[in-house]
Amino acid sequence: MPTAQSALTRIAAAAVLALTASTVPTGAGATPSQATPTHELTGFLAGPESPEDIVEVPDSETAIVSGLSADPLSTDSVGHLYAVDAGTHAVTEIWPGRTWSVDWDRSRFPDCGGAPDPTIASPHGINIEQKGDDVHELYVVNHGGREGVEVFELDLRDGIDLTWTGCVTLPGGTFANGVAPLPGGDELVVTNFFDPTESDPFSQIFSDTPSGNLMRWSAESGWSVVPESAMAGPNGVVVTREGRTAFVAEWGGRRVHRIPLDGSRANERSAVGRTSVDVPLMPDNLRLSREGEVLVTGQDFTTAEVIACQSDDLANCPTGLEVLAVDPRRMTTHTIYEGEPKNFRAPTVATPVGDEVWVGAVKGDRMAVLR
Repeated sequence: MPTAQSALTRIAAAAVLALTASTVPTGAGATPSQATPTHELTGFLAGPESPEDIVEVPDSETAIVSGLSADPLSTDSVGHLYAVDAGTHAVTEIWPGRTWSVDWDRSRFPDCGGAPDPTIASPHGINIEQKGDDVHELYVVNHGGREGVEVFELDLRDGIDLTWTGCVTLPGGTFANGVAPLPGGDELVVTNFFDPTESDPFSQIFSDTPSGNLMRWSAESGWSVVPESAMAGPNGVVVTREGRTAFVAEWGGRRVHRIPLDGSRANERSAVGRTSVDVPLMPDNLRLSREGEVLVTGQDFTTAEVIACQSDDLANCPTGLEVLAVDPRRMTTHTIYEGEPKNFRAPTVATPVGDEVWVGAVKGDRMAVLR
C-alpha cells in the first residue's frame, strides 16, 4: 500500500507534468523588427480538454492542440490531439479518437517498436514542420506505453488526414516534455524534464536543483546531451530557423535560456551564444511571436498551489494570466498581457494563431483568446 509521502509525491508528479511541455517549427530571427505589441483578452475558445500545448500549422487556418491526460504517469487516463479551425474555432479530435492511418517509414525510424497504442495515448509537447503544400510533420511527445516522440504526417489537402510514420524512443531514465525539429528532418531536440527512476525527482525541481537537460537526436548518431544544458525542470523549447540556437524554459528556476547548438559564442548582432533571463513565473511552453520574439507564459505558483491545482482544490489554485515576450538577441522581457480572467487557471502556452494569440491552460476545457 502506498505511504502518505508516496501519495503526495504522486500528486505533485502529476501536477508538475500537467503544468509542463513545448515548442515551435520555425525559430527566432537574429533581431526582431519590432517588439511584440500588447494584447487584450477578447474571449475564450471552448472544447479541448486540458489544452496544454498549442501549435499553429503554417500556411493554414488550423492549429493543433495537445490535451494532456489526467495522469501522464499512468495508463489510467487518455490524452488527445485536436485540430481547431482558426476562423470558426470549430474543434475536431484527430487522435486517438478518430480514424488515423499507419505508414511506418522503417528506413527512417528503424528502431521504433511500431505504432503507438491508442488506448493509452498520452500526448504532451507538440511541434510542426512543413514538408510541402498543406502537408506537415507533426511531432508529439508521448508517454503512453513508451517514452518517445511520435511522428505523424498531417495532410490538410482534403480535410484532416493523420498518418503515423514512426517514432524516436528516448533512453531509459528520461522523461520528455517539449520537442522541436531541426531543419532537414533528421534531427530534433527534446527537453528531458527529469529522471523518472529517482524516488522523488520533484524535490530537485522545487529546490532549483538540476533535474534534467536538453537532449539532441540525429538519425545518424542517436541521442546526446547538449553541453551545459542541465537545469531544474527543462520545459518548453524553440529553435532558430537555421537550427543554430535553442531557447529553453527552466520551469523550476524561473529562467529562459539561450543555448547554442553549434558551439557558437555570444554575438551582439544575432541571437546566438549562451545566456539567460529571469522571468516572474514558472515558464512552461515556448512559442514565437509574429515579430520573432519568444512568447512565454506559465504559473506563478508555490509547490502547495501546484498540488492544489492538480487535485482540483480550486479554492487554493490561483487564477491569473501573464504573457511575456523575450527579445532573442538582448534577452530582455516585456509583458504583452496581464490580467485575471475568471476561472482561468494554470496557463501553459501562448502561441500566435492567425491574428490572435491563443493561451492554453491545463485546468479546464477552454483557451483564452488575445488580440
